[in-house]
Amino acid sequence: MDLKFVNEEISSHSGYGAGPGVVISREYECPCGAGRVIYEKDDIPGFRDSGTFCKCKECDGKYNFGDGTATEK
Repeated sequence: MDLKFVNEEISSHSGYGAGPGVVISREYECPCGAGRVIYEKDDIPGFRDSGTFCKCKECDGKYNFGDGTATEK
């Protein structure tokens, strides 16, 4: 299912010696509507990583989350 988009923040980062990049943070409403799902992506040369975190105990146990999506476990 697609999650309801709430907010996006993009922050510049000077990098760690390999050049500058950005850190992207997107916030979504969780499926039950009571919590938030946060997607974070480090787009910094040599340190590209991403992760999705659910700040709702009920939904965190029921769903696997991606960038703006949720699927039942």
